[in-house]
Amino acid sequence: MEIATYDITSAEDLAIAAEALLDRARATALSFPDEAVVLALSGDLGAGKTTLVQLLARVLGVIDTVTSPTFVVMKQYETTNEAFPMLVHIDAYRIEDTDEMRPLGFATLLREPGALMCIEWAERIESLLPTHTIAATLVLNRDETRTLTINS
Repeated sequence: MEIATYDITSAEDLAIAAEALLDRARATALSFPDEAVVLALSGDLGAGKTTLVQLLARVLGVIDTVTSPTFVVMKQYETTNEAFPMLVHIDAYRIEDTDEMRPLGFATLLREPGALMCIEWAERIESLLPTHTIAATLVLNRDETRTLTINS
């Protein structure tokens, strides 16, 4: 397992970390070309998970406004990115049982080549995630900076 850590003290630092995360996602897509790439995002409330997804969406060319799918659980966006033409944003915070993912077509989405799935609170549905999931943990530090750790 490869681990990378990024100290986030500015928007520029977050952009650099997001690019590194996308590089990992592209490498995973090459290794698993017939499946979606899953980014499991964890961290406390306010750590920056949604902000990270918004930045990834912008880099991928999503035109729509990306907001947290807390109440609808999942949103899908078209991108202009060749490697990832679809961005799926899931907030699993309110999921109490993994069976709740079935009506969303989660299993089908996992088999969707070219989909980048960003799942906030992914630990709540961990048993459904593929073994090649990229884990990204955001920590809000005491000095209001953040630390992003990527495991893949």
